[in-house]
Order: sequence, then C-alpha cells, then structure tokens
Amino acid sequence: MGLISDLAAGLGSRTRRTIERELRAAVLVPIVDDGAPERIILTRRSDALPTHQGQVAFPGGYIKEGEGAPEVTALREAGEEIGLPAAAVEIVGLLDDFCTWDDTVAVTSVACRIVRLPPLAAEPSEVARVFEIPVADLARPERWTSKPNPVRDSPARLFYFEHDGETLWGLSARIVINMLEIAGLPSPRAATR
Repeated sequence: MGLISDLAAGLGSRTRRTIERELRAAVLVPIVDDGAPERIILTRRSDALPTHQGQVAFPGGYIKEGEGAPEVTALREAGEEIGLPAAAVEIVGLLDDFCTWDDTVAVTSVACRIVRLPPLAAEPSEVARVFEIPVADLARPERWTSKPNPVRDSPARLFYFEHDGETLWGLSARIVINMLEIAGLPSPRAATR
C-alpha cells in the first residue's frame, strides 16, 4: 500500500480534530502519485509577502466569504499560487486543523492526489519556488531534527526537515507529521517521545 491508500484508510477510521476561530484558512497538501515514488509539493513563499516571507509552505490562504468548504479555498489558492488546475486533483480528505503560531487563525489542510502532474508555474508575487519532497524521505524520523518551542510554554517541540536547500518547519511541518501519523507511517514525534 502507498501513502494515498493508507491516508484514506486512516482518515476514514478516526475523528478529525477541528478548531473554531473567526479567521479560517485552508491549504492544499498535494501528493504526487504518478507511478514514480510518491512526493509532496511545497512552495517557498516570496520575500515580498507581508507575512512568513521565505518560509516553506503549502499553497493556501484565507477562506473567503461564500467559499464555505476548505476544499474550495485550497484548490483556488493552488491554482493562483502554483498554477495547479483543480481538474488535476483528486481530494483524499481533510487532515486535522491547526492554529497559526499566534492562535488566531484555524487552518484546515486538504490532502489530495495528483496522478498526472501538469507543468506548474509559481506566481512570483507569492511564490519564490515550487519543489517536491519524496514521502519516503519524510517518513524517516532520523532525517528530522527538533528543538523546544520558544514561543509556547508547553512541552511541544518544533520539528525541522532539510531538503534541497529548503527547511520545512512550523505549521507546514506539523501538517506533514499529522499526515504521516494518520497514514501510519513513521513520525519524528514518535522518535522523540
């Protein structure tokens, strides 16, 4: 079995954690499943953005009035940010909600499968780079590092994953770890318990 089937089974056998906040956002977690080893698509945010400049992130943004479902927002944002057409995407399901570091925005992650990856084009005002990380690498706990979270007064740790000159951390890392755990794959959190 691969990530997609394991993730679908895991999502179907659990209750999803939801968080209510006045401000809501959604991100798309694109999983490429085209016969080559499975991989996820990530972006590095533009340095010109007002927040989170230069950080590794999934395509996403605030849920606009009238959009309703997070899937709508996630697909719209992926189309705007990296040129991923909604027709190329098969929704797998919703991962757990997470809050931003300041606890003001609830973010819903929409996992999706892409069987035929079309050419992608970064919107330069928002995205500096589009890149992929193999799922097999993410599922190797020894590839991750962690340190205590200096922002929150809790036992939680911040996790980091280095790949091709990019650093996956923060909210995006929490989303990836959540996806790995739901799919029953090795998680860096299990290695630090």
